[in-house]
Amino acid sequence: MLLHLRIRGLALLEDVALDLVGGLNVLTGETGAGKSIIVGALSLLRGARGRAELVREGSESAEVDGQFELAADSRERIAAVLARAGLAPTLDDDEGLLVHRAVTKSGRSRAAIAGGLVTQAVLAEVGEELVDICSQHEHHFLTHAARHLEVLDAWAKLGPVLEEHRRRHGAWQASQRALLELQQRAAERERHLDYLRFAVDELEAVELDAEAYEALRRRVALLRNAQRWAEFAREAHEALYDADDAIASRLANLLDRAKGGRDDSQQLGTIEEQLAVAQLACEEAARAAARFADELEVEPGELEAADDRLHAIERLRRKHGVEVAELADKLAQMRLELEQLEHADEHLRALTERTGELYARCRETAAQLHDARTRAAAGLATAVEAELGALHIPKARLQVHIERTDEPGPDGDDRVEFLFTANPGEPLAPLRRVASGGELSRVLLALKGALAAEDRIATYVFDEVDAGVGGAVAEAIGRRLQRAAAHHQVLCVTHLPQIAAFADAHFRVGKLQRKGRTITEVQRLEDDERREEIARMLGGARVTQSARDHAAELLASARQARRGGGPRRARR
Repeated sequence: MLLHLRIRGLALLEDVALDLVGGLNVLTGETGAGKSIIVGALSLLRGARGRAELVREGSESAEVDGQFELAADSRERIAAVLARAGLAPTLDDDEGLLVHRAVTKSGRSRAAIAGGLVTQAVLAEVGEELVDICSQHEHHFLTHAARHLEVLDAWAKLGPVLEEHRRRHGAWQASQRALLELQQRAAERERHLDYLRFAVDELEAVELDAEAYEALRRRVALLRNAQRWAEFAREAHEALYDADDAIASRLANLLDRAKGGRDDSQQLGTIEEQLAVAQLACEEAARAAARFADELEVEPGELEAADDRLHAIERLRRKHGVEVAELADKLAQMRLELEQLEHADEHLRALTERTGELYARCRETAAQLHDARTRAAAGLATAVEAELGALHIPKARLQVHIERTDEPGPDGDDRVEFLFTANPGEPLAPLRRVASGGELSRVLLALKGALAAEDRIATYVFDEVDAGVGGAVAEAIGRRLQRAAAHHQVLCVTHLPQIAAFADAHFRVGKLQRKGRTITEVQRLEDDERREEIARMLGGARVTQSARDHAAELLASARQARRGGGPRRARR
């Protein structure tokens, strides 16, 4: 549940902090005071989109911090979500889970959970485990038949079967896509086979090794200048070794003369050593020139052939859009594709059989879902009708209509829609068409009430879902909210004194002027302050003694209802 909420720089909320209790928390105040902004702050913590216009004028950013106490099962699920996001925080029992959200003036948003930065998607996934927000604007939830299936599945506790079905449906769809792709490729197979065979032959005809390509490139460059370098090699060999006055002969003569004087001078000995080295280098250079000349004895057509191979490799590199070093991989890939196409009939038969098996398994879980939904539908309708009776629509009837589709989808092969009538003798019709605003509010509360014991979320937020009702109906809604608070933490924004009287913690939201700016303050009310606030809600701007007496009666009645309603909720 939500232990502490702090909001800074959000619209009228300059800096507001709330310490919430485990039962029913109520927010009251004049219209426009900022009550729904607090709900909006919780929406941000739950992963709603942040907008730049939310940031208070003069603030750099709007920031919301929430401290949540986690039950053991919620802690495990949230830890799994964070682990998938690459985070492994320590979820401390004492400190709870800290969630932070900030929206800057530029509209940029950041979020952190347990001190680690997370994406908005991860925040939304964690937020679904923490808070459930119901508002008068959420009536679209009831007017969209697609959402009715979710309610029925929650009532029937179909989570494990639904998860298995979605896994099977995903596998079937993936196999179906692969089959369609293979069928399309099979239709073009002959034309594509001809292309692949030609391309593979082309690639196999050239040397695809990158080192061999570099050697070939250097050989072509050398061969293009073969005549010039051959002439140089011959001249070098002759000058160094073959000519009458070859450098090697002259060095040999000098060496002999230096040897004769080695005993007369140390310097002559040094000259002798250097001449010996020079003679050896000269002879080695001559031999290298001879070898080089031999290499440059080009066979007729060698340059043209090497040049053609080089151009062929370059052309293939450009054709396939890869580097030379990647041509070998391209060849392997095309060989594999060629092999697959040459055996396409076998692959097609195997994949068709596999797709059929996966489809049958998907239909199997879809049938399980249908049977379970059919069994659960009457029970959900009965539970909601009982809740509606307590909310002063005693003759209301709800029917969960289930219609099967031709093919299973991710949620099975059922279409579910709630049929409703508030008046006896009137035929059932789609809820989205026949329910008034006040009736939708109460149906929404009835659904939440029916699902309360099954819902794993610890905190419910109700934002003015009491719109369009009053009197005895308002008191009935207060009692239902009080009952929900026996299983969950409840935060309710209301204008109705009959509901506010049931609060375990009552907060008044009001506007005031400070330094020429309008700000919203939130104050937790104690006994006398609560009576005065409820009297204001009853009597308007001028609070009379009669209104105070009536407020005291409402509070006493709510206390009596609490005492008669069994023990308070256990901490989740």
